[in-house]
Amino acid sequence: MRRLGLLLVFAAALGLWLWQARPRPEPIANTTAVAHGNAEPGYVAISADLLETGNDGLEQFRLRAERIEQATPESPVMLSNPQFTHQGRSAWTLSAQNGLMPPDTQQLELSGNVQASSALGAAPISIRTEALNVDLQQQKLDTPALVNIDWGRNRLSATGLHADMKSDSLRLESHIHGEFTH
Repeated sequence: MRRLGLLLVFAAALGLWLWQARPRPEPIANTTAVAHGNAEPGYVAISADLLETGNDGLEQFRLRAERIEQATPESPVMLSNPQFTHQGRSAWTLSAQNGLMPPDTQQLELSGNVQASSALGAAPISIRTEALNVDLQQQKLDTPALVNIDWGRNRLSATGLHADMKSDSLRLESHIHGEFTH
């Protein structure tokens, strides 16, 4: 009788072990993602740099952010506290609270306390606005928003700005007000 009891306990333990070891179906959320073609996961990078080089191997621009996140390969890249630097005829540095890079484009959309600086001409220039679009391929900056510009002791404000980082040119669009001091 004692052997029969031990045999039953052993059989129950073996059955429980086999039941635990069986293959399990994937959760419904994953099968839904696979069915919709979103099998590839996204990524998150903390304190990361993205570097673009030209055909000559020299750095064209660097994008640094506290957090870089892309949910799926088809979704936009979200940036927290991005800082963009460009080396051309003049060095440009752009920073903002947020950034967004739409998929499959060479565009960077900066928003929230956007600041741009460069050494155009004799005095450094500082630009402040709430939103700025950067065309990475054409090396151009554009915004329809209010901009404030300081260089030396001079100050300008305007609505809308277009800057070409290749030719070191800057154009204000409308409602331009300035203060120039010697």
